[in-house]
Amino acid sequence: MASPVALQNDKHRKLKITESGDYERYKDHHLIPIITQDFFTLGSEFPVVFVKDSSGEQFVPVAIMGLREGQNLYCQNGEWKAQVVPIRFSNAPFSIVRIDAESDQLAVLIDEDSSMLSETEGTPLFKENGEKSEYLENKVESLIKTAEQTVQTEGICKIFKDKDLLVTQQLQLQHRADSPRYNIDGVYTIDEKKLNALSDEDFLDLRKQGMIPLIYAHLSSLQQLRRISEMQYNADKAAETSA
Repeated sequence: MASPVALQNDKHRKLKITESGDYERYKDHHLIPIITQDFFTLGSEFPVVFVKDSSGEQFVPVAIMGLREGQNLYCQNGEWKAQVVPIRFSNAPFSIVRIDAESDQLAVLIDEDSSMLSETEGTPLFKENGEKSEYLENKVESLIKTAEQTVQTEGICKIFKDKDLLVTQQLQLQHRADSPRYNIDGVYTIDEKKLNALSDEDFLDLRKQGMIPLIYAHLSSLQQLRRISEMQYNADKAAETSA
């Protein structure tokens, strides 16, 4: 994926955008980071689990979209194979970052190499006077909302960690006897035994913060491991046939 650059009205004034349902840019990512607002929609299609971030200190929720590292089963071509889409997917080709760790100022970034952008077709990003178009204003609002939800997600994962609810799992999946066994390490799930063993005070605290539905949406989504296993089996067989 290309490195995004800061969006500037003088540099990018002529750019136009065409919305796309082609998510092939994620085809090499089998684990997609998501936010807790995704749990209820994505859980009907994808297993939702937790992994540690690059620091090894924080947990991040991800949707499993393939069992082979580097292969997203849902976007190998222009057709998205699910009825639901992660919230962050709709923000492309934009992203938003904090200018520095101690500042509340945010900067909007843009992937200049995105196929969604051109100078001839689509909705303009800027007006002729250099001001943001209505489209871009709405997109920036969406980016800010997603950034706020990302911070909320980080806080929720920290609570799960602090209450010692997350346990490591080695997922071993094999759809049929003639298919390879896939091992996915470094995955964490909520431990129902630990959840049920919480004190009344701790459980009530989770309930007051609206986390109980999130927990059960996550646990329910694990039923989709069978779906992913079958999809991986079919993809592997198709690859063998075309080889």
